Amino acid sequence: REGVDVAARLVRAIGVACRAEPALNAWLDGAREARVLHECVDLGIAMETDEGLFAPVVRDIGRAPASRIRADIDRLARAARARTLEPDDLRGATITLSNFGTFGGCHATLVIVPPQVAIVGTGRIEPRVVAHDGRALVRATLPLSLGFDHRAVTGAEATRFLAALRADLARTD
Repeated sequence: REGVDVAARLVRAIGVACRAEPALNAWLDGAREARVLHECVDLGIAMETDEGLFAPVVRDIGRAPASRIRADIDRLARAARARTLEPDDLRGATITLSNFGTFGGCHATLVIVPPQVAIVGTGRIEPRVVAHDGRALVRATLPLSLGFDHRAVTGAEATRFLAALRADLARTD
């Protein structure tokens, strides 16, 4: 849809999915061989700059209004480009978002940054023919990829997370 802030929608949807399936909003404590669930969703967002890749953290996305999410993304992107990110801007992510679609990619094999147990990746939004109410329609589609650590997350948990993510992205409000 025209005028939709895709990044803010993705962030909101990840927050919703983490509430629906908290197993992916977690860290793996290797020393104790235990999954540590987090109540607060702190999302690392991968940002490519001329100086390299940074993943600053948007805090508490599960309870943040869209306006604050957009403001935080913009502030962190400016700081990443200017190389003025503070150390705390880069610490404590509980899950990560990578948007390789901006470079033309569709799907990817994602690398999880420990102690996190999951990363969501988005491909390039493109028109595709999809079935809707028994008819073939052309719709903009967003490919999603999910990487998760099977030592801490089951396939069923990952599937429920993706289902919640997709359902929230499909909302029209």
